[in-house]
Amino acid sequence: MRNLLFVPADPRTSQALEEALGLGPKTWDWYIAPNTAAARDELGKKQWDAVVADVSSKPDLEFLTEVCNSHPEVVRIGVSERSPAKNRPISCVQQTISSLLDLAQLDIAVERSCRLRDLLQGERICSVVGKVEELPSAPTVFVKLMEALEQPEASIGDVAGIIEGDAAISAKLLQIVNSCIFRTSQDIATVRMAASFLGLEVVKNLVLSLGVFKAFENLPAIAGFSLEDMQAHSRLTAAIAQRLGLSKEAQDAAVVASLLHDIGKLVLAYKMPNRFARLLASAKSKRQPLYRIEEELWGITHAEVGAYLLGLWGLPIQVTEAIAYHHTPAAVPHRGFDAISAVYLANLLAHESDESCEKCEWDLPFLNAVGVAAQVPAWKKIAKEVRLLQHEGSQRGFESKERVTVGER
Repeated sequence: MRNLLFVPADPRTSQALEEALGLGPKTWDWYIAPNTAAARDELGKKQWDAVVADVSSKPDLEFLTEVCNSHPEVVRIGVSERSPAKNRPISCVQQTISSLLDLAQLDIAVERSCRLRDLLQGERICSVVGKVEELPSAPTVFVKLMEALEQPEASIGDVAGIIEGDAAISAKLLQIVNSCIFRTSQDIATVRMAASFLGLEVVKNLVLSLGVFKAFENLPAIAGFSLEDMQAHSRLTAAIAQRLGLSKEAQDAAVVASLLHDIGKLVLAYKMPNRFARLLASAKSKRQPLYRIEEELWGITHAEVGAYLLGLWGLPIQVTEAIAYHHTPAAVPHRGFDAISAVYLANLLAHESDESCEKCEWDLPFLNAVGVAAQVPAWKKIAKEVRLLQHEGSQRGFESKERVTVGER
């Protein structure tokens, strides 16, 4: 039973919601607060799974921010009728739905958010992550970008200025934006152009992915593991995800999640090199995927470890859940083909496009359920084409058109 606290924008919506909930899921115990003051009172009376409020209402948004600070374990669902493409992500909200009365959409948002919360706060991951002496901190440039983007007046110039403070990150960002991942029709020659082309949120998350790999450059040598190969696989996965016909919002989340989907491996390789080496050796000897060996020995995988870390760093739930479930997308409810499905598919397609790899295990019932099983053969051909493009590009230097300028704004 999920406990839901609603804060409707007005009395009329409240009445319509009460009528709809009377016919809605019987797995909810719910309360409709007449205003934010009443919602605050209710918040302390029981353990709520989720709070649902209108983000276009300033009092409701302030209430959601309070919930984020005082009850971080409670899932926050925002209601906004605006198009996601026109909405800047709101940091205190984990999921956004377009209508309070669309209970099917709300059910998926609540269930996915709660399952991810339960997964990342469960005993299994706490047991494993608790053995890691110190988790890495978020890259400094990323932290500065998050702080800047919290300000309503944040501009492309502000973002470009922060990124250009790190010359290495700036150069890598321009290389990846000009790579086969984004298929630009012109050279993106400055960081400002990159931010204009991709949008501030995507650029911020790309900076994170680049900062992560930079932070782990000094990994100890581990048999069977290569940071360079992992980076190449992540970029290939992202390039494939970009070609799977997603909506703009889902595509942005899928590309960023693809670039970061194996970050849990870096955490394990950096903090538990000997144990990670044994896992890799066991996977190779048993001819099993690494995540299956991890499940067998630990009960969790590098996917959950990576999602846990990125959740601590404040990445959007759309990204962290795509990483957490990139091996097991059927574990959460779906409403069609989304970022989780795309990262799962892109990862498999990236592995299978490498002829030296063993054949992958495909969850055909899941692919049929989200309506894309018939497209997989065509996507396999696309994946091989993208791998060839990546290989040709890498001969010229990180898949990039070499003409980039860092300092110009």
